Amino acid sequence: MLAVNPEAIGLFGLFATVMCFGLEQLGVGVKGADHEKLTRTLGYIAIFFGGFTQIFTSLCMYLFSVGGDHSIYLGTVFGFFGLFWVVVGFFFLKGGDKKVMAHFFLCGLILVIAFTVRAFQDGLIWPLGVDLVVIDILLITLIPGWYTGKPALTKLAGLCNVAIGIISLFLLIPAVFL
Repeated sequence: MLAVNPEAIGLFGLFATVMCFGLEQLGVGVKGADHEKLTRTLGYIAIFFGGFTQIFTSLCMYLFSVGGDHSIYLGTVFGFFGLFWVVVGFFFLKGGDKKVMAHFFLCGLILVIAFTVRAFQDGLIWPLGVDLVVIDILLITLIPGWYTGKPALTKLAGLCNVAIGIISLFLLIPAVFL
């Protein structure tokens, strides 16, 4: 029996989450919005679309080796980002210290740089490696952004999120249609 490749659900979760966060960071459609409701909604999106879908994909990669030779690597990538989004989602739902989240982003950056290096070593340059480079830039932006709260860094993070979403389409479409 052939296992179904679960990458599509994880990639869709990534796409939906980063696009929602990116558009919000850029200020698209949020003028006059109830900030508390907006924050709570982003928290739910992060947990369910960004978190649970990628954790599900990670488990499938590990348990069924659907990623071929890259199953462990891809399972680790999906697993990290799934857990990452769960933490971000809970922060948006429950609140917390933004400086501690900036430290969390620094820890994440170290791991994502390792993921990026591995992608390039394995020849997975486009679109995965490029997507990871943009995620590196996003995390580099979020660290001082969450420390200082400067609007320009929020806008740059929004652009990074939208770029991640667009690049992720190049991973998602083949997973759905091929």
